[in-house]
Amino acid sequence: MYSVEIENRCLREMRKLDQHVVRRAFTLIEEVIAKDPFSGKKLKGKYSGLFSYRFSDYRIIYEIRQQKMLVVVLRVRHRKNVYDGL
Repeated sequence: MYSVEIENRCLREMRKLDQHVVRRAFTLIEEVIAKDPFSGKKLKGKYSGLFSYRFSDYRIIYEIRQQKMLVVVLRVRHRKNVYDGL
């Protein structure tokens, strides 16, 4: 099982989301992504090295640091603006 770190910027942005979305995101991060971080979609192009996990209309964008067995969550946002400023 991988350790999970959520960036401060991501936590600040999550405060603006509905509470049920935040609860669902934390559940998925703990129960799915931490256990199998490669279950998400590997991104390409300028986002290579990052992964995306889809739930309803939202995305969790994260990075895997394999040597440290660490998943760094960069962003949890609606799919229409998840890549803005990434």
